[in-house]
Amino acid sequence: MAKRDNGPGSTPKSWPTSTNSRKTNPMNSNTKNKLKLDKANGKLMGVCSGLANWSGMDANLLRIIFVLATIFGFGSAVIIYLAIGLIVD
Repeated sequence: MAKRDNGPGSTPKSWPTSTNSRKTNPMNSNTKNKLKLDKANGKLMGVCSGLANWSGMDANLLRIIFVLATIFGFGSAVIIYLAIGLIVD
């Protein structure tokens, strides 16, 4: 049986080859997973609609959650909402 030489440093085709993790890692792509404010569809600052786009939830559900968190959290959700609105671009 003749031995095939695929060249220097090459591996046989049956062996798995390493892939570049930067190309396949979804956390390195900045296209879809980046949190941005959605001021066009937002009511106040676009925080809830931006979070909805980022997480895949409904924006109205997030608005209800923020209102309930503000009522039952003694206003701490307002500070979180403002912080997100001022920090996120």
